[in-house]
Amino acid sequence: MKNRLKAFWTLLGLSILQMQSFAQTPDFTGTWVLNLAKSQLEHKPDGLTSSVFVIKQEGDKFKLTRYHIFGDKKKKISFKMTADGKTRPVKILFKGKLENKENSLLATLWGKNFSNIVNYKNGDTQNEFIADEVFTGLPQNHHNIWVFDREVEDYFK
Repeated sequence: MKNRLKAFWTLLGLSILQMQSFAQTPDFTGTWVLNLAKSQLEHKPDGLTSSVFVIKQEGDKFKLTRYHIFGDKKKKISFKMTADGKTRPVKILFKGKLENKENSLLATLWGKNFSNIVNYKNGDTQNEFIADEVFTGLPQNHHNIWVFDREVEDYFK
């Protein structure tokens, strides 16, 4: 009887550990370079030649720095969020929340005249990253699917 009970508790413990590892959100840390050929952009900023996302993620802390590149000029925006589903100020002008979803992070940002919902997830491999974005507001509503490839070397060196 003791052996059966010991085996049961061992199997139960292993099952719980396995469920916890499956429930964890992937770590998207890395430098991601836009793959225009794979992306589906309803609204591509005029003159955009590339885009780079630099993501640092530690547990529920998520920092994204986005560079839109227009020839030799870069436009940068950074923001930090915590993946706990709580609404917080993001930058000075808008609010947002970040939620863990199954195998993804869902970022919702909004302000007086806009909302932007982005689902961040891996693509077919761990070296492909997708930002599935639905923007409502000015200059126009759009649904963009940004596909990025992991950059092995530092893109900005």
